[in-house]
Amino acid sequence: MLYTKTMNFRYLSISHHTAPVSRRERFHLDEAEKQRLTDALRKSYPDLNALLILVTCNRTELYFETADTRAVQVRDFFLNWKLGELRSEDQVDFRISDQTDDTVRHLLSVAAGLKSSVLGDAEIIHQIKKAYHQSLEQHLQGSLLERCVQTVFRGHKRISNETGFRDGTTSTAYKALKLIGDTFGSEASSKKILFVGSGDIVRQLFKYNTKFGYQNIFVTNRTEARAQKLADTFKVNFWSWDRLLTNDLGAFDVIISAASHCPSLIHGGIRKDCKVLLVDLAVPGNIAAPLRNQPNVVLEDLDSIGALLQQNRDNRTAATESVREIVEEEWGLYLDWYRLQPFRSLMANRKEKVMKQLQRSGIREAAKRSGVEFSELANRIMRKALKQPESLHNDDKLYKIISEYEPLQTV
Repeated sequence: MLYTKTMNFRYLSISHHTAPVSRRERFHLDEAEKQRLTDALRKSYPDLNALLILVTCNRTELYFETADTRAVQVRDFFLNWKLGELRSEDQVDFRISDQTDDTVRHLLSVAAGLKSSVLGDAEIIHQIKKAYHQSLEQHLQGSLLERCVQTVFRGHKRISNETGFRDGTTSTAYKALKLIGDTFGSEASSKKILFVGSGDIVRQLFKYNTKFGYQNIFVTNRTEARAQKLADTFKVNFWSWDRLLTNDLGAFDVIISAASHCPSLIHGGIRKDCKVLLVDLAVPGNIAAPLRNQPNVVLEDLDSIGALLQQNRDNRTAATESVREIVEEEWGLYLDWYRLQPFRSLMANRKEKVMKQLQRSGIREAAKRSGVEFSELANRIMRKALKQPESLHNDDKLYKIISEYEPLQTV
């Protein structure tokens, strides 16, 4: 009888569903941290067969495939690794699961936008693609993760084609730009705007600005070459990072900030003679909360923008049930595939034994002389073995089937 360890697809998650931004921002990971965490997990858990690290503005999630290592172990490892301590108040901010079916359903729902702060957020699928490409680069895709991601992409295509769930935008970047018009009305086009950062969100700001047409835009970033490149690409103005660090910001009517790992980067220097809009799209937050108390300042962050977009959520409610049905159908197809995994593993193991035995018996050379593919001969034997299921678990019975294939008679 064959005994093989069963791999399980597991996850842990901290998101806007489980913790406020002030708590979840501590677990935001930049690209270097993702790599260090990957290396640390591989070293500590040799049975790690797959890993996908999904980090967005509203969630940090780890999806992984292991035989023995449980989600609670990885959660506690992550807490110690990130915070240097293990506290129960941090543990409860995470949702975890060791069940493959639960993990797949969760990722499918996340990818569909059903668990986003803005229902139907279209950006999440791109973030999952990026995370999966990083898994591929690390050779950490695993069979369960790989199949799940294929299911995610198929489900996304169905949702786009079969429902109205993707109609309209739900991007926080789009909403940030729309806030300028909402705040300043007909005067919005004349306002002086500063974008802080050079990552995906800032690039989305430039992408969506083709619809808004704001002209008086400046961009800054700690790596000034990147900011200069963005300024050149989108034909906007460059602003020195050093001037930002000194909070030399009195010239701007609007500041939209999305710089990674720069808490309270903006804490003063805001003009006081007219209304100013500050939009903080970063985790941790770039804009110090006390600026909200300045009478002429309107400060919006990820949580408040999520609330402002509630109306979009209402508009999509009609399509939500159809999306859930698609998610459930794709989840069911995955489970059908998953339930056959032990049988596929058993068949692969038995075919390997057949191949080795045939090589030892000399049939390979006879098959070659007769023009019969060796692998086809092995397939014939496996088809016969399937008619005698006991041979799939008993070496003696399998070898008896093989022995019946005399080289010259068979080929």
